[in-house]
Amino acid sequence: MGHKVLAIFFTLICAPGLYAVFLVPSKNPVAVGTNVTISVNDTGTITVGLWLFGPSTLFMWYQGNMIQGTSLQNGTEFNNSTYQLTLSSVTLRNSGLYVLEAFTPIKARAEMTLDVQEPVSNVTSFVNMTNLVEFNDTVTFTCNASGTPLWFSWQNRSSIVTAGGRVELRNGGRELFINGVMRYDEGPFKCLVENNISKVETNQTNLNISYGPSNLTVTALPEKEAYISGSDIFLSCSADSKPTASFYWMYNGIHLNVSGSSYNLRNTTQNISGQYACVAKNAVTLRSVAVIKNIKVVDPILSVTVNPAGSPVEGNAFNLSCNVVGPVDSIHWMKNGTYLGANDMITFFNNNSTLSFYRLGLSDDGLYQCAASNAVSNITSKAYNLMVNYGPWNTTMSGPIVGVVGQNVTFSCSADSHPPSRYSWFLNVTKVGEGPVLTRALSPDSGGRYTCMASNEITGSSSNVSLELTLIYPVSHVIVNAGNQQPVFNQPFTLTCTASGDVEHIQWMKNSMFLYPYNGITFSNNNSTLSFQSLNLNDDGNYQCEASNSVSHMTSPAYDLMVTYGPWNTEVAGPRMAEMGSNVTFRCSAVSRPHSQYSWFYNNLKVGDGPVFVKAALSLTSSGQYTCMAFNNITGGSSSASLELTVIEAIVKVDVTADPPFPLASQSLRLTCNVTGAYNRLHWLQNNQNFQPSDRVTFSADNTTVTIKALQPADNGRYQCVASNSVRQHFSQPYNLAVIFGPHSVQITVTNGIPPVLTCLAESQPPAVYHWILENNTVGNVSSIVLPIKSIFGGNYTCVAKNPWTNITLQASQVVNFFTPDPDAAVSVQASVMLTALLILLIPVLDEWL
Repeated sequence: MGHKVLAIFFTLICAPGLYAVFLVPSKNPVAVGTNVTISVNDTGTITVGLWLFGPSTLFMWYQGNMIQGTSLQNGTEFNNSTYQLTLSSVTLRNSGLYVLEAFTPIKARAEMTLDVQEPVSNVTSFVNMTNLVEFNDTVTFTCNASGTPLWFSWQNRSSIVTAGGRVELRNGGRELFINGVMRYDEGPFKCLVENNISKVETNQTNLNISYGPSNLTVTALPEKEAYISGSDIFLSCSADSKPTASFYWMYNGIHLNVSGSSYNLRNTTQNISGQYACVAKNAVTLRSVAVIKNIKVVDPILSVTVNPAGSPVEGNAFNLSCNVVGPVDSIHWMKNGTYLGANDMITFFNNNSTLSFYRLGLSDDGLYQCAASNAVSNITSKAYNLMVNYGPWNTTMSGPIVGVVGQNVTFSCSADSHPPSRYSWFLNVTKVGEGPVLTRALSPDSGGRYTCMASNEITGSSSNVSLELTLIYPVSHVIVNAGNQQPVFNQPFTLTCTASGDVEHIQWMKNSMFLYPYNGITFSNNNSTLSFQSLNLNDDGNYQCEASNSVSHMTSPAYDLMVTYGPWNTEVAGPRMAEMGSNVTFRCSAVSRPHSQYSWFYNNLKVGDGPVFVKAALSLTSSGQYTCMAFNNITGGSSSASLELTVIEAIVKVDVTADPPFPLASQSLRLTCNVTGAYNRLHWLQNNQNFQPSDRVTFSADNTTVTIKALQPADNGRYQCVASNSVRQHFSQPYNLAVIFGPHSVQITVTNGIPPVLTCLAESQPPAVYHWILENNTVGNVSSIVLPIKSIFGGNYTCVAKNPWTNITLQASQVVNFFTPDPDAAVSVQASVMLTALLILLIPVLDEWL
């Protein structure tokens, strides 16, 4: 075996010349789980050769023999006649550099990088909301998927969505933003995800976009320049709207009590001529629009009305009469706009002028009209709204069954009834109240049966329900109250101490200290009242009274006296200059108790209420004087303050774009400042400091672009563009520059110990990934490894450092010998693929010798 190794070694060293060899994969990239064959171009016979995967040996053949490397993976096959390599059921671990080295009779080296990719899977998409308002709302679609690599795109109906205008694509196309949606953006939308080996699309998503009203029109039937006296004129209104718009009508600028898309003028007279306006409103978009129709009527003569006979009561008979002024040929009845015919529940009398109900039911509720016609006119009466009276039914009562003397108790009563029932309350047989809610302060004689009687004055019916209340008797309590008084600065004020039981003595306290008469404060003869001649702020405090007799005493809860005053010292805070399109907030304050109510005026026109006034979406016409008036509704006082606002044009957006997007060391980088809106000055910041030109940094004449030549790691930092106007500076989001480089200077250090530790470090951005090789075997995938104690003879350890962005790989070796007295004397660093191959060949020889 030793002779074979020596012969191969000399063959490798003495091989003459180089020969062109090429590797051709059957496919690249290749999907996970599939097979790929790497073929070799027609090179002739290779007597001695080597297949490598990265730094590891897969196969080596020489003089008719073949050796498999220790890092050979399952599913890897080698054809020793064609020299091709076949990989079955590949995984992501099969990605990497494959090298064929020929040593005799030709000397050549060929390599290729195989890219194994995962098919696209687990594709999902969602939208933040589907119900939107045209022009107002922004929608966000998000798409997620698994696989490597991934490219995202979006489709609206059959068209691919591209960024621009209202449409933004972010996060590599994973997110689709549509600003200010329009009615044509309803979709359907779907997300398409693909890579080199597959393509998947999501289910379709539709948006519900509310819009309008727009294209409002009003038509009149019949359409005439003028109408005969007594003519019926039907006005109808239509608009493009989603959801359907609601409508109401105005006559000569005055609101009519009419809603709906149609307005019928019955038995018209000349005095109804004028301008009829239809106003359409969308309840979702909150937009409205109006259009006017001019109507002219000459000599009207007829009218039709519907009158009830008595009150409509459930279960009773009821009649409606159609009263017509003028000659009539026929009368028809309608309910809710639909013509009525006789049936088991209704009939008609007196040439259809009377509509008679045999027995009213709740289903008879509705809008009833009668239409009277003759040879020249057809008139329908207005909305008689029949609402059947019924009840009371299902009367219920709620409240406590136990009460405490001296406290309040509340009972509630309800019943199904139209019109709403009237409620009367009784304690035993004595009437004690009216209304659906009864609240009583309990006394010792307040116990017993409480009864609620619900009655309907129209139907004449009533219904009762009762509840038994049991009393418990606590110790008497003491209360301080002020009645309906308000404590106002410089005004008189009185506090009264009330207590149940026999009271012999009353003592007043302020802030837990006994209170005695002094200038401005007096007590009544029995001390039950405390009087202030003229309140001042020093009178604020917690007031209590203690009532006592020979056997007991009780102190009232504190009455918190807070003297009301003001408003004084009214001030307005807010900006004096703002940008167009922005919002400004004015805040008004005044010294006042209770807090003042505030009203805002713009150039003497009232524009709002409250301590804060926000003026949104400023325009140039928003400039002017803003005045706040503070008012205290207790003291009746008021005070005003003003501020002058100037509005200028706005800077809408500032952002920074980089070219190229991935900054590599030694290359140039150009940063561009994109500003939307007018500005006075543009400058740049590096790490929050002013960025100045240098021998490698140049700025464009207008400062919109900055170019950094020959990038270095020292250039790393946060870069921002600042656009300024008269109001403020607008900062872009930071562009974080991290220059990509390395790896450089791979170094291995040995930490002495039992066992020793090897540590590998390299300069790299982003940080390098490491793996260790010992005798062509990977022995670690971290920067530090612990040497096993069984490796008594030591070995040559190789550290491989790789930058995943630059794809640069650098390696270093360290010879370790446990028996070396001086650890530093064992250090020997070298990098050699051929040495790795020779070590693999020597392993079987060492096995035989050992």
